[in-house]
This record gives sequence, C-alpha cells and structure tokens, in this order.
Amino acid sequence: MSWDRHLVSQIPVTGVGWEDVGISGFRSGGDRELEAKGRVKQEKPKKSKASHDKNEDVEEDEDDGEAVNDLIDDNPIEEDDSEDDESEGSRKRRKREDEDELSDRLEDDDYDLIEENLGFKVQRKKFKRLKRIEDEDSDQEQGDDRDAIANQLFEGSDNEEERREPVREETTGQYSSEESRVSTLRLMTSLREKKQSRRRRKMKSIYEIYEPHELERAGFTDEDNKIRSTDIPERMQLRSVPITPANDDELDEEAEWIYKTAFSKRDAKKEQVKKPPAMALAPVNLKPTGMMIGTSKQLVPGPPQTTVAPAAGADENWEEDDEWDKPKAPAASAISKPPGTQVGDQENWEDEDWDAGPKKATGTKFSAAAAPDKPQEEVKPQIIPKIRKALEFMRTWLFEVPFIAFYRKEFVHPDLSINDLWKIYRLDARFCQLKNRKSKLIELFRNMREHQTDLIMAMTDDPISDSMRLITDEDLERIKSIKSADELKDMYLFFSLYYADEVPNMKEGLIRKRMKERQCAMNAAAADRGKGENGEEPPPEPDGGAKSSIKRKIGGGAYAMCKKMGVDSFLTKFGLSPEKFAENLRDNYQRHEVDQHSSEPLEAAKEMLSERLKTPEEVLKAAKLMMATQISREPDVRRCVREVFFERATISCHPTTKGQKEIDEAHPCFSMKYIKEKPVRDLTPDQFMKLSLAEEDRFLSISLGEKISGMMAPNYIDEVKPLFQKDEFSKVVQDWNDLRGECIEFAFEKLLYPIFRKELRVKLLEDSKTHVLKFCSDKMHNWLKIAPFRAEFPEEDEEEWDTTKGLRVLAIAFVNDYEQAAFACLVSPDGEPLEHLRLQSIIKNKKSFKESDRQEKLADLLGLTEFIRNKKPHAIVIGGESREALMIQEDVKEIVSELVSEEAFPLITVEVVDNQLAKCYANSLKAGHDFPEYPLLLKEGVSLGRRLLDPLLEFTQLCNTDEEILCMRFHPLQDHVPKEELLEHLYLEFVNRTNEVGVDLNRSLSYPHTSSVVQFTCGLGPRKATALLKILKQNNQRLENRTQLITTCHMGPKIFINCSGFIKIDTNSLGDSTESYVEVLDGSRVHPETYEWARKMAVDALDCDDEDANPASALEEILESPEKLKDLDLNAFAEELKRQGFEDKSITLCDIRVELYNRYKDLRTQYQSPSPEEVFNMLTKETPETLYIGKLITATVTGITYKKPQVDAVPFKNEVTGRWQCPFCGKNDFPDLFDLSDVWVHFDAGACPGQATGIRIRLDNGISGFIPISKLSDSQVTNPEQRVKRGQTVHCRVVKIDVERFSVECTSRTSDLHDIKQEWRPAKDPSYDQEREDHENQKEDDAWKNKQRQTYIKRVIVHPSFKNISYREAEVLMDTMDQGEVIVRPSSKGANHLTVTWKVADGVYQHIDVKEEGKENAFSLGQSLLIGTDEFGDIDEIIARHVNPMASHARDLINFKKSAKADEYLLEEKAKNANKIHYIIQASKEYPGKFLLSYLPRTKPVHEFVTVTPEGLKFRQQIFDCLEGLLNWFKKYYRNPPPGWSAPSAPYTPRKFYPQMPSQSYISPYIPKTS
Repeated sequence: MSWDRHLVSQIPVTGVGWEDVGISGFRSGGDRELEAKGRVKQEKPKKSKASHDKNEDVEEDEDDGEAVNDLIDDNPIEEDDSEDDESEGSRKRRKREDEDELSDRLEDDDYDLIEENLGFKVQRKKFKRLKRIEDEDSDQEQGDDRDAIANQLFEGSDNEEERREPVREETTGQYSSEESRVSTLRLMTSLREKKQSRRRRKMKSIYEIYEPHELERAGFTDEDNKIRSTDIPERMQLRSVPITPANDDELDEEAEWIYKTAFSKRDAKKEQVKKPPAMALAPVNLKPTGMMIGTSKQLVPGPPQTTVAPAAGADENWEEDDEWDKPKAPAASAISKPPGTQVGDQENWEDEDWDAGPKKATGTKFSAAAAPDKPQEEVKPQIIPKIRKALEFMRTWLFEVPFIAFYRKEFVHPDLSINDLWKIYRLDARFCQLKNRKSKLIELFRNMREHQTDLIMAMTDDPISDSMRLITDEDLERIKSIKSADELKDMYLFFSLYYADEVPNMKEGLIRKRMKERQCAMNAAAADRGKGENGEEPPPEPDGGAKSSIKRKIGGGAYAMCKKMGVDSFLTKFGLSPEKFAENLRDNYQRHEVDQHSSEPLEAAKEMLSERLKTPEEVLKAAKLMMATQISREPDVRRCVREVFFERATISCHPTTKGQKEIDEAHPCFSMKYIKEKPVRDLTPDQFMKLSLAEEDRFLSISLGEKISGMMAPNYIDEVKPLFQKDEFSKVVQDWNDLRGECIEFAFEKLLYPIFRKELRVKLLEDSKTHVLKFCSDKMHNWLKIAPFRAEFPEEDEEEWDTTKGLRVLAIAFVNDYEQAAFACLVSPDGEPLEHLRLQSIIKNKKSFKESDRQEKLADLLGLTEFIRNKKPHAIVIGGESREALMIQEDVKEIVSELVSEEAFPLITVEVVDNQLAKCYANSLKAGHDFPEYPLLLKEGVSLGRRLLDPLLEFTQLCNTDEEILCMRFHPLQDHVPKEELLEHLYLEFVNRTNEVGVDLNRSLSYPHTSSVVQFTCGLGPRKATALLKILKQNNQRLENRTQLITTCHMGPKIFINCSGFIKIDTNSLGDSTESYVEVLDGSRVHPETYEWARKMAVDALDCDDEDANPASALEEILESPEKLKDLDLNAFAEELKRQGFEDKSITLCDIRVELYNRYKDLRTQYQSPSPEEVFNMLTKETPETLYIGKLITATVTGITYKKPQVDAVPFKNEVTGRWQCPFCGKNDFPDLFDLSDVWVHFDAGACPGQATGIRIRLDNGISGFIPISKLSDSQVTNPEQRVKRGQTVHCRVVKIDVERFSVECTSRTSDLHDIKQEWRPAKDPSYDQEREDHENQKEDDAWKNKQRQTYIKRVIVHPSFKNISYREAEVLMDTMDQGEVIVRPSSKGANHLTVTWKVADGVYQHIDVKEEGKENAFSLGQSLLIGTDEFGDIDEIIARHVNPMASHARDLINFKKSAKADEYLLEEKAKNANKIHYIIQASKEYPGKFLLSYLPRTKPVHEFVTVTPEGLKFRQQIFDCLEGLLNWFKKYYRNPPPGWSAPSAPYTPRKFYPQMPSQSYISPYIPKTS
C-alpha cells in the first residue's frame, strides 16, 4: 500500500483522490480562489436579429477581466464542462465572433435615448462584465485603481461578484413615420461611430500600480507565488542553501561530519548555561511527556515519486488497494527523493568568494546524551545513526524539525533534542555547500590534469619541466577528505599558486576540445543524413567568441617574477620539498630527512646569476621568497599552523588617547582596557565583541597572536625549524640550516600569521555573536514558555465568575505624567477590547499635600470601583511602567477587598506585568491598523490584557513583515548581530513553542489578532499561512476536520504530513452544528497516520470484540473515562507491532495514551507572580549589569534625616562664642548668654530636630537612596547642611541594594569615590596589565606637569620695572629688594597677559595677573590693563593705584608685632598674664597678600585672615582704612562667630549628669589650622 492510500484511510471521505480534492498542479489555495472569483464564465451567444450589433466595451471589459485574472493566477483558464467537447480551433473562432458581435453593442444610455425618440422599448442585449477600473491620469482615479486591485488581491472578492440585470421585455410596434425611422437610424449611426472612435482603455497591471517593495511586503511577487504553490515546507524553501536529496553514502558521510563538527566536543561552559529543550521529549521509559508522535516504521511514509509539483493524475490510485485501512510500509519504488537546486552552479569556479560561506550554526548547545557521565566513545555509536536518520527525514522526506521531534521521536530520542535537530538542520546547509564546492574543486583539478596530459602528449620528445607540478590521485583524495571551509580554501590557494597561470590555457583547450567533439558529432550526423539535400555542412562556430569570454590574469606578484627568472630550479637544493616538510609538520617528527647539498648556499647561488639577479644574495633572497611562499600554501602546513595558532594565540590591548578619557567605570571594557597576552581561549563569550566595538570607536588598540609560544621552546617557530633542517654541525650544513630557518620564519611571520590573525578575529567575533544570539533566544524562550493566566473561584460563585470559557481581564496602563491620563481596558476572553475607562489622576498619591490631588485621586478610585463592580473581571493586570505601579496595585487591592467584604465578590488577583511588549505593540503599525482611534495607552492596555490571556499569541503579533519583534530588547549587544540571524533564532523559538501548543485555525479566523501564530506551524510559513486562512475565509466556513485541509484548502501531501498533527480542532464546540463527520482525534496531538492505533487502543481498553466494536464510539467513551487505558499492556502491543515490521513503538503508544487522557494539554509553565527582584528590575528598568554594588552614580539630594533625642541632655557653652549650644542640633544663637531657659524650651517644645543621621537622595531611575552621615565625607560631619543642600547633585557609590524597599545605600566619601582600597570598582581581568597602566598614568602626569610649566614670551615693553624673566628669576631678584618693590614680567598665560610681582614681606611675594586689551601687535603693550574689573591705563598707574596702597598697609601689619612662632608666643604670654587675650599678626606664606591674626581667647589659639587690598584691610568681610580701626573693632566683637560659620554639635549628655564642660577651639573655615 502506498503512503497516500494509508493517509486517505484515515479520512472519512471515500472515493477521493489528490486530483479530486484539488491537489492537481499543487497550486496554492489563494490562487485558486482568486482564479474562481476573477474568471468570467463564457456564455454562448443567442441567435437573434440583433446579433450583428456589437459594442467595443464588451471586449474592453473582457480584456480587463482577463488582465485581473492573469495578475492573480498564471494557470490557464479552464473551460466549462459544456465546452469540453469542442475543439480548440472552434473555441477560438467563436471567441473572435463573440468579440465582433460585442464590439458594436450599445450601452444602456444609448438604449434609453433611442427609446425616448422612438416611443417604445427595444430589446437590449445584456452581458456579464467585471467591475471596471478606469484608466485616467488624475490622482484620484489612480487611487481608485489601487483600491480596486487591492480589493481583488488583498482583501477578498466582494467586488468580483458577477452582476446580472434582468433582460427587458421587447415591445413590438410600428414606426410612426418614415421620418422618425430615418432620424433614429441617423442617431444610431452617430452613436455607433462615437463608440468606435472612443479610446480603448486597458486596466493597469498590478506591477504598474504598486511599488515593488509594496508587492514584496504583501507577498505577491512571483517568488512568493512559487513558494505558496510548491508542496515543500516554506522554511525549507527559504533556506539559503536549498534542501537536496542524498543517497545513503552521502547521508553516512554527512552524519559523521556533523558529529565531529558539533557533537564530539562538549563545551563545558556553554553546557552550564544551556536551557532546557523547548519541548520535553519522552524518556526511554514508558512515562511520556504528553507529546504526540506518529508512526515510525523502518520504512516511514514518504513523498510520492514526483519532483517539486506533480501533475494531476499521477500514478496514485488509492482505491486499488484492498487493505487501505491498515498502516503499511510503502514499497521501495514509492520512495523517491525530491529534486533540489545545486549550490553555486557558477561557470568560473575560481571566481568563487571563498571568504563568504553559509551562516554558521549558532543554535543552542547540544544537550547531553542519555547518560551525560558516560565517556564520549560510548555516546558516539548511538548518536551518529540518529543524526543520520534526522538527515534522512529532512533531505529525503522533507520533514521539518518539529515534526521529527514530535512524530519521529523514536529515531532521535533521547540523544537529540529539538534544539539539536535545528542545529543539524543548519549544519546540513553548511555541509551541502561544502560538498558542492568540493565537487567543483575536484572538477577543476581534473580539468587541469587533463590539460597537463594533453601538454605532455603534445611534447613527447621533450622532458617534463621541473616547474610543472603534476596533479595526482592523492590530490583528488585530499580534496575528498576536506572537512571544513578553511581546508577547502587552503586547497584552492594551493591550486592557484601552481596552476593559476595555466587556467586560461586550460579553458582554451577545453573549449577547443568541446567544439571539436561537437564538430565531429555534427559531421557524423550529416554523414548519416547523406549531408542533407544540398550536400552542404553547417559552418563551424568561430573560436573568437569563446576566447573573448576568457578572463586572463593581468600581471603577477613577486613569486611569479621569480618563477619567470627560473629560480624555482634552485629550490631543489634545499634538500626537502614543501610537501615533505608539510608531512613532517603534520606528523610532528622528521619523517623525511633533508638531502643536504654539497656546496654552500652562496656558491650554489652563483649558478643562477643573470641580468635580473646579479649577486648570489639576490638569488638567495628570491629563492627564500619562493620556498616560503610554497610552504605557506601547503594545505597541511596551513591546517597544522592554524590549529596551533588558534589554540595558543593571545590577545593584548591598551587604550588610545581618546580611550583614556572615554573608558570609565561605566564602560563595558573598563576591566579589560589593559590586557597583556591573555589566551584567547580564556575570553568569555561576549568579551571580544565588546573589545571589537571599542576598537571601532577608536577607544582601544587590539593585537592578536603577536607571539605564539611553543610547547618545549619559547617560540613555536623554533619548534618547527628542526623539521626542515639537517642535524649536523658542519659549516655548509649550518649555512643551509640558517637559510631554511629564514624560510620558515618568513613563511610563518610574514605570510601565515597575518592571515590567521584575520581568521581568528572573525572566529572570535562569530563566537561572540553566537553567544548574543543564544542569550536572545533564551530570553524569548522564557517569555514564551509561560502558560495563560488561570483564575480559580469557588464553585458556589455565580455564573458571572465562570472561567470555563476564558477570563475577562482588566488592564491598566499609565505613564509618569500627571498631564496624561491612564486607561483601564476590559479585555474579553477572546482578546477583544470590550470597554475602557479614562483615569486622569490614578498616579497621584492619596496622601498628597494638595487637597485637589487627593480629591481627583479619590474620584478616579470611585470610578474604577464602579467599573470593577459592573464588569466583574476575573483578573486585573497593571503595566510595570514605574514604581507607581505598586501604588496603583495597592489601591486596586483595597478596592477588591472592599468589594469582597461588602458585596461578596470573590478575591480577584491583581498582578504587575512588564510593559515592554505592550509598548512595542502600541507603537507598531499593526496596532495602528487594528485600533486607529485608540490612544497609545489604551492600545497598551489591550496588549497587557492579551498577554495575560496568552503570551504566545500576543508576542506573535510583532512577527510580521515589518519585523517589529526586533523592537524588543533582549541583549545590550543585539544591535551588533546580523538582523537576519537574530530573527531566525527568535522565530525558531516561536516555531518550537507554537507546535508544542498547537494552532486553532478556527479561532484565527474568528479573531484576526490571533492569526499571526499560524505562520509558525510546522510545514507552513507566512505565505502558506496567509493563503490557508484566505481560502477558509473566502469559503466562509470553519475547519471541521483535518480532512478539509486536503479537500477544501488544497493542501499538498508533504505539507499535510508536516502540519496536520499540530492543527487542533475544538471538536466539542462543533457539536450538532455540522453535518460533517467529526473526528474526535482531530482535537488531539495524535497524528492522522496513527489514528488506527488510537482506535485499537480504545477498543481494547473497553474489551470489545473487534468485529462488533465501533472505533468512533469507543474513542468517545474512552475520552470520557480515560482511566480505563491504564490497564492496557502497551508493551505487548509494541511487540505485536514489531512482528508486523515496525520498530519499538513503546514511546509512541505511551504518548497516545497520555494524549487520550487530556487532549492538547498545555505543557507550558504556569504563570507565577514576579519575585521582588524581578519586580525591582521591571519597574526600575535596571538589570544586574546596569545597577550593582560598587557602581558610581549621580543622585539628587532630596532632604536630610534627623534622629529625635531619645534621652535627656545638658546644653553646654561653646568656648569660641561663649553661648549656650544644643548638644543635638548644634543650635548656638540663643539670645541670653547666661539663662538656660531658652535652651530647655528648645528641647521640650520639640523645636530640636535631633541629631543629623544622613541625607536622602533620589537616583535618575526613581530609586530612593540614603547616605549615612558617617559615609558623607572622610572628615567628620556633624551638620550635613554645611556640605549639601536640597536639589544638589552629588556623586556617590552604591554599597547596598534593597529590592523590596526600592532603595539603595550609598557613600560619597572621597576615598570611596576614588576607590583607594580597590573594593568598589569592577574587578579587573586576571591578565590586566597594571604595570603598563601605571606607566601610562605616570607618563600622562609628567606630560601634564610639563604642560603646566610656565613658558614666557619675550615682550618689547619700555619701563624700568619691566623685565623679561621667569617667575623663579623674579623671586630670586626680589630677595635683595625692599618691601613693596615691583617687577613687571611676561605671563605664562600668553601674550595678552602680564604679571605684576611685588614683595609683601621677606620671602613672601604676590603675583598679580594683568589682562591686556587693545593690543596693536603681539609684542606691544595693550591700551587697557585689567586687574579683575579694575581698569588701568599703563604700568605706572597699576603701581601707583594698586600696588603701593597694598604695600603701605602690609608695612603697617609687618611692623605691628613680630614673632617666629605665633602659637608659642601666645602660650607664653598667656602664662605670664592669664587675664588678657593676647594676639599677634604675621604674614602668610601659603597665601601671599594675606596676614594671620592669631589670638588666644581660652586655651587654644585661633587664627583668622586679614587681607591686604588697595582699599584697605579686609577682616571678616569688612574693610578698615587703617590697622588701628581694625584692632579696635576686633577687640570689641571678637566673640561673635565669623560670617557663615556654625559650631559643630556635641555628643549627647543626659540631663541628670553634669560633667565638666568640654573646651573647644574655634578654627575659621577661611584659615588652615597651623601647628
């Protein structure tokens, strides 16, 4: 029995074949439907007297109809059955007659005019016509064209229905007069002439109306139509390398190659992060996972003996088999291989781009075999046959991966997961491309060998040249053994080195030979015919045309020049050919000894001297070049060196000048900006991509493989040299060994290493991209694995809370903008928005300080309460926009609690869900098409509700031609991987999950927003899915059984086999609404090919006799009582199937039993509320990579925290001010100096805020933070208000993250910000080059210091005080000058500045900057001289008005009191007289121009500044004309605190204790404390 008969045996429709059900030609359903709608049925013209009347418009209309039909379907128009018996010639003649008859027919307007003139009705000839599309030049009519064709092509056939008007009854009568007859004839003649002269209009083609990109986007190109109509899975058709059939030997070879490429070496690192397979496969034991599989005999049902599209009436007669209802294996003749296009059929093989290859397999890592702990030798024998079987299913039977994973499980389980099968699918493309290129390369080698044979045969008397390398069978075998694209490229480079110059001659010889063979064949044919009637032979084709197409290589390189000079003959003196050296390197020992030449290299080179090579050194240089080139082109050498290079290569990098500034702690390359010789094998998956991006931005300079170390020697080259040298110690041998070693160095360092560095860079970048792609697919996997939300309510609740038909979800979407209203949207169980509510103030706080905000929030909550009371949602979801979502969640929970307590509502779940998907959907083109009137937030709410109902369906809405799924953020580096590869990996996750869940086509028809998931069904794709849905929609019917996929949807056998098991039909909902047979198994994962086994199990479970049993009723009974299946002995059933020729079917039978327990049970993970950490990341939009402990951030100060006094304390007097001071808050401005009552009132009245404990901050992402006062500064801080103020931006580091409270603890200490102890910054790489970083930093510091050195431009200024000297020279010169003397000198700030240096005191010099304006040239003095804002006319004015007054005041201060050490002097004077307050004035060396006023009020000295200015002496922000006035004021107000100073707080002191008052010394904030 053929597989087609077996398939039909499961269909309850008898007497139907593929041709009968519409499989003829395998046209797509969409094309057939449009063809049926667009075709105008031909009608035989009726004989009448008016048959000669014709109208051109009819022909126009028919032409338009044919044009529209041609746009839709290229198949020929089928005739009616009534015309089948007519010959083609008669039909053509009748068509011409009909066209002639219709050409002159009148339109309705003409008939109306005639009847009005004649006074009676005439018979009108009516005909069918399509709706015309006017062809006008106006923009409006152009739009009508587009709309009309869009209605026909993209939407449906509403405008294609035929319209027929009733024929008016003919009224007989006589003309009233001859005059009226004449006028009527004239009128008819003029109208006919008018019609004939009317310009014929033709409908515009679809390609003229729509842009190519619009047609491509809508899927109406020729390629799209071909994909739709071909009975091959769409994804297989779209693969970059076509699927091709393979014989057994090729499958064995490919399985071995795939095993060695992807499965022989397990990557331990990737294995640790490997996600579980997307669809769990049943283990070997008899406890399946619930996934349904189909039959899997040794010979499984396969495709018929057809090519891509078999014609109707193929040799498939199902009715001929008497035992069609029993599953059988097909005959051997029924197994055929589908054709495929070979890869790269390019005529010029050598023009192939060898650097470009197929996309690498970047799927997830292969999961461990059944026993992960077994050694690989044990896994290999059992996994290779399974790989081969998977390849056979893919290449021979055209089964897609999901079908193999579900319904051919016994052939791959448990060693190959579905992700492994996808990996095999990708590797198959690489293997096919590699095999095709190998075949082309073998053909090229054979052609060259044939060309060499012809040359040798043509020169039999001449010896074979030493420069000719003969191609042997070993070369062809070497090509056949190639396992990678790199090896293939090496072999091609080897060919190009030795034979590139002969390729043009080879082509010419092949062309001549082919033309000669063709000529001989023509001559032989002519001889057989007797040379024709006239005895002439056809002229031979000229050779010039063929020769003109040959591309010759222009010029050559250094190797070609050396070869032309005959240096290649000298290479034999090296004693070892490159081929033999390659064998030595391959075997890693000196397999071939060196044949030592007797003379020294220079002596031997003298024999090769010529006009071009004049010295022996030049000969040796040329020979070294040729030998090194030949060594570098040896395939074995390149393979061995490549392996060592990739294994031992190291990477080093350092920042550029730009990178020194740009790469900070926040940069991903901060921990790697200095790397020294880090092995590339130690790079983490995405590290190299980060480094590469930094290099593209010119932040880093990267070097790869600068030094390749050896195993026994420091350098790998030193290990290789002995394999090309002679182990002797004579001078001749040593000279030759040195020459051979130079050849090795040149070949490796100059020729091989640069190429391998590029290859290694590409490989590392591909590995990084693979990691990013896997991360993105894992994230999509985790999103899609969540099952629809489930809500359970007590059974006693009303029917309104019944969830059997789905959930009503209330979704709330908002943004952090008080001006923008939020929306609450109620989504039906089917995903349709029912009603919505506008919430203007939902994000405001109920405890707001503004009464208006509180009232508005209360009004929104009342409206929301009423909405929930009336609509009764089963679940409420809130978009996770920000932290305010938690506030809204609490508000809604309070509403639900009130309804539960007051109105006996059940407890409704309130969830917060990530709104990234909702935002992408709201801004998508699809959302704009679905809800054009909805605002963005309302669209977002619809998406939130739908996601809770079914995440898979909602995510698929972004999988469209606009590729909006890429708007989702999966990985920070996702924008740096190819978009096509990222889409492929994401879509594979959709394919896996969709086929696990199943697709309900009827639901997709009823609710268009769920139709996007159909494209991911096994065997389908976007084009086939659209055509399938369109057929069902146009037929206005639902899918009642899987048989209709064939009978109604015209699905081909291959597509049906792939997809039928994954299309589920809700048979319970059909009920009595259909007259068709309802197959209950159509609502399960059981494949149609195994229906008989399921029926057999049902019958056996009920203990019914096979003769009397009704399988259909048995199935229905089993579905109601599935527990009866547990008593079945499935092992005995499997043994019986074995005896019938099947393999072990235990897994299959167990899966059937599990599926009958619960049809299409959802195997996805149940929804769980997000954890606190997930909520934190969701609402803050942070990740562990963006917010972590130790991160340097900026924050805004929002306030200062205080700790209220917990114990009684005693105020104390401040030693500096003498006033009482609060020990908690430090307040010291109480009015009474002696009364403590004000201080006690300050305590008792609660006016004391308490001791400051820290500052509150807020991060940019809305997270609140806190900096303890102990971590505010390295120095002690008692009052934070002295350091920060509200609204100020501060730098800090995160030291603790509290995800539950949405807060962080930070530090702003300088030592922590600079991370002096190296405890906060990201950990540096183990290979970090700290020594180089320190050297670079020191070098940068030195450069900065050199830049800061004062440089002077000599000036030409005539003045006695001006000198062209530096600042150091000025100070030396002033050492001998009097106090107040002035030197004017050039400034280091440039030619527009001067510096005035004057002597303040001995050893104290002040430098004043003077800015010049109005300069005539760079060397002259400016017309205006500015010191700050004061303007002076010349240098004399500066000295007189500015310097001299300051010098006079300085002299007064200097001459007041003199002492070496102020503190010692004050203490001595205090000891002599303790009743006085002693003071002294001294010049400050640290701040020239300032003097220190030191005094001793109690026990510790106090220092304050007195500044000398031209206006006088400045003290405590007051100006005094003379020293005497300053001292008098000081003696009177010295107790007052300086402006802007507040005393530090004191520690707590309980009231009941009265210890001695602590003494404190006052240190002015403007004076550094001196010793």
